[in-house]
Amino acid sequence: MIALSLYKNKNFKLINKKINNKLHPKKCRLKIIYSGICASDIPRAFDAMAYKYPLIMGHEFVGKIIKTGSSINSFDEGDVVSAFPLIPCCVENKSSSECGNCKQKKFNLCDNYNYYGSRTDGSFCEILDVYEWNLFKLSKKIALENSSIIEPTAVAYNIFNNMKIESKSKILIMGGGFIGQILNRIIRKHSKKTQIHLADRNKFKLAISKKYIDNAIFFSKTDKNYNYLRKKKLINKFDIVVETTGNSTNFINVLNFVKKDGSVLYSGNIEKDLKLSRSEVSNILRKQINIKGIWNSSFKSKINDWKKADDFLSNNVALKNLITHKCELENAGELLGQINKMKKGKLKNNYLKGIIKI
Repeated sequence: MIALSLYKNKNFKLINKKINNKLHPKKCRLKIIYSGICASDIPRAFDAMAYKYPLIMGHEFVGKIIKTGSSINSFDEGDVVSAFPLIPCCVENKSSSECGNCKQKKFNLCDNYNYYGSRTDGSFCEILDVYEWNLFKLSKKIALENSSIIEPTAVAYNIFNNMKIESKSKILIMGGGFIGQILNRIIRKHSKKTQIHLADRNKFKLAISKKYIDNAIFFSKTDKNYNYLRKKKLINKFDIVVETTGNSTNFINVLNFVKKDGSVLYSGNIEKDLKLSRSEVSNILRKQINIKGIWNSSFKSKINDWKKADDFLSNNVALKNLITHKCELENAGELLGQINKMKKGKLKNNYLKGIIKI
């Protein structure tokens, strides 16, 4: 089968990878149809953030089952599926050695997990064997292209479920990237009276959100000064602030934007080390800020973000407009390079989401 291999930092090549004739009894073999490009794939590929080389990236995907292992009983050949990309220890190891979080069905908090497209090979390829436990059967109402974005939509639902929104909450989403775009649409669907403010330095991303938000806040690259932010009347204004960008300056700014006794949710993978000054820590204490980290999504537990994401995508055809870039597998390395340049300001950035047609 053909796969896109990250064989060293910043370097891709198409390879012909041998498929194992023997299929694991607890796995299904998928023909990948579409694979999404996650924001985390860019530093993984271009900033030496890969756990190993060579690596086949990709953890957002839709595929069709072409073969089932001997112990499979919940899926059949021909089923269209996606997959929760985190492989908890209870799946790969014996149940007697599973961690405490897995025992509580907090699988996204597993202490010893594996991960498709990150720690083990993923979906930038034609064929992928996936544990039955990880598979999620997709609604037939969802177009295949939209099915490829169910994983980040589930992540957005994990953020939403941790926000504790009241009917007239003032919410600021830092970052109009794909997660920010999905999140403002989810909030608007479930809470009509909530005020949604979206901040970004990209006017394209702000414009595409116009229908779903109450206010667009544009930041230039130099708008980092506290006095400037105070003049924009952003200080101590919001009940809930969600940081989705991973920008270290934003990690600190959100502490100024949130009201006393308000909530800050960090969901973006931070780009570099962060140091808090004495006054910034004091700000957290004196405002009694509630800080929560968000990691991945909830799957096969009491709150199942994947079921909510499936329902959301089944009833929202407009999300297809958020897929701004598409390519074939043989051109995926080139597209990844372009996305990297856009994120670093070297190309005009009209990017939200890229998907690879396999």
